[in-house]
Amino acid sequence: MIVTYKQVVETVQQACTDHLAIKSFAEGAIDYLDSNAVNILYPFVFLRPLASPGLQTNIRTLNFELYSLDVPKLSNESPLELKSRTELFMYDILSYLRYGPTNQYSLDFTLSTITPVNEAFQDRAYGWVGNISVTSEGIYDYCNYPS
Repeated sequence: MIVTYKQVVETVQQACTDHLAIKSFAEGAIDYLDSNAVNILYPFVFLRPLASPGLQTNIRTLNFELYSLDVPKLSNESPLELKSRTELFMYDILSYLRYGPTNQYSLDFTLSTITPVNEAFQDRAYGWVGNISVTSEGIYDYCNYPS
């Protein structure tokens, strides 16, 4: 089965929706993340498409950045607490994507590197950005490609 970009996004969105702590999810270019900052509920997860190395032996790979961000709820809350919590969100999402009920498209999710990040939106948001590779196997020829 050929898996579309939309199906990958919907799968990640479902994982975030089913997570008890994550309040909002969005996807798209970084400009969209910046312009949408005032409407974000935290903790927030953002999926940014990066690139695809193309098709190799009927395996297609899509690469994404996955942001997991939060803002301090109290004036004295440490960014260390936020970074610790948002890092765990990354692993929660990955385990849900790999072993949970959302993976109906036979996708393989791999989280390679994660890096701490500070972003200045309407307030200072702390968290992590991780590189996710999504691979899907299929027969990619004219007869099997969706019209």
